[in-house]
Amino acid sequence: MTPSATYEGENTVMMLQTARYLMKSYNQSLQGEKLAGSVAYLSGVQPVPAAGRTRNILDLGVLCDAYRHRAARLVHEAAVQLRNERQAGKDQPDTWNAASVDLVKAAKAHSQYFVVKNFAGRLTDPALDSAAQAVLTRLCQLYALHGVVDNSGDFLEDGYLTGTDIRQARRHINALMAKLRPDAVALVDAFDFPDGILNSVLGRYDGNVYEHLLEWAKASPLNKTDVHESYHKYLKPFLEANRAKL
Repeated sequence: MTPSATYEGENTVMMLQTARYLMKSYNQSLQGEKLAGSVAYLSGVQPVPAAGRTRNILDLGVLCDAYRHRAARLVHEAAVQLRNERQAGKDQPDTWNAASVDLVKAAKAHSQYFVVKNFAGRLTDPALDSAAQAVLTRLCQLYALHGVVDNSGDFLEDGYLTGTDIRQARRHINALMAKLRPDAVALVDAFDFPDGILNSVLGRYDGNVYEHLLEWAKASPLNKTDVHESYHKYLKPFLEANRAKL
């Protein structure tokens, strides 16, 4: 999920709805209930790896574990914040508003873990073509590593990842972008948006973006003459009529 607006309005409301479900599920886990589905991981927070541990940050299993740990920890911290605000004497609406920043952060972490986990899981489907699997694996790695670097503070805060891990992630991102570049147009085309809807000459297989952009501009009705007819019809008479006043 992104910070942009949705058709229904600003999506912080959607994040808070997700957070409400996460808080309910987390409280159920504290009462000994067994959680299932997308919130099963809330049954416990993973221990922090020992200092100096080496890991392959490109491994999707390692990345899924890191996202799961981050999501579980942030949900736990949001729940603690809610409890502290309530113990300070605030009523339910004020308690929720006071903890909303932490709640949104927890919901985002949960959503990102959900995407990474399911993306990585689908790559193990035996029906997936080996060539497509190779490309999609690189794409999944890029998505996961980009999230780690963008949210590095969350992963570093309790020592789960290290500065060395983040530096390795940055290097892997640069390498993955180079490897994915030949497949970038095909990956975008996989969404199957018709050219008539996109109405753009960008993202071409031949790479001749600027040449075709110039031809596209020449073909536009607005560029059939050096000066558009609207100038002679509206603007020029107005300027001439008001020349003396100016």
